[in-house]
Amino acid sequence: MRMGKNIKVAVIIAIMWITSGCAADMESTILVDLITAFDFENGSQGWEGGVSDYPDDYTDSTDFIFGYRPIPSNLLVEGNGLEISAENPHGDLFYFFKKHVTGLRPNKKYKLDFEFLVYTQLNDPSIKSLKEELYLKMGAVNYAPQLEETVLQSSLEYKMLNVDKGEKNNEGGQDIVNIGSIKEFTKVRPETISGNTFDFNIEVVSNNDGDIWLLIGVDSGVKSNLTFGMTALTVYFTE
Repeated sequence: MRMGKNIKVAVIIAIMWITSGCAADMESTILVDLITAFDFENGSQGWEGGVSDYPDDYTDSTDFIFGYRPIPSNLLVEGNGLEISAENPHGDLFYFFKKHVTGLRPNKKYKLDFEFLVYTQLNDPSIKSLKEELYLKMGAVNYAPQLEETVLQSSLEYKMLNVDKGEKNNEGGQDIVNIGSIKEFTKVRPETISGNTFDFNIEVVSNNDGDIWLLIGVDSGVKSNLTFGMTALTVYFTE
């Protein structure tokens, strides 16, 4: 039996409380300067989406779909969320959401903690299990994330995101941390994934205007059409 929209937030809170385990303890032992929650019930709340890490000659990878729409019917809760879908014919694609945050103190270092409820769906019904894994990555930078032309060792030109998220799918970088394999979150074919980053050190220094950009994405080696979605997120900012 599926759950109604009016209890979506309660279900999300319950899931995050169970998976985080020590959320209350964390808030009682550190000073949280700002908490921002996104439930996407009334729109995208300023988030944008995109894909990166594809060769220029794989034009299908540029035909991604980003939107604000109802959560898929086979998931636990009803409501709305953000989705990005794209083909991954070359077996290496980064699906990401980004959000411009303003109003922070200029040139200040912030520790960020995320609580999240995201989902993935393989859009090819012939795929029953994954041979390659998906890796969930989160972080922040103090400049606008955008695609750049990059020539790799193979002499091919790639569209790459101008942030350090790790050279390989299963690696993190200076800007974006590898939270872990989505297989490890679910133990089965990926669908809904909930958790937090309390055990990770995610830091960013705001720019001269007090701005940063949040980034959440999935690094995929799966040669299939994949949908990555986000239905709830809470971000804790601590100086």
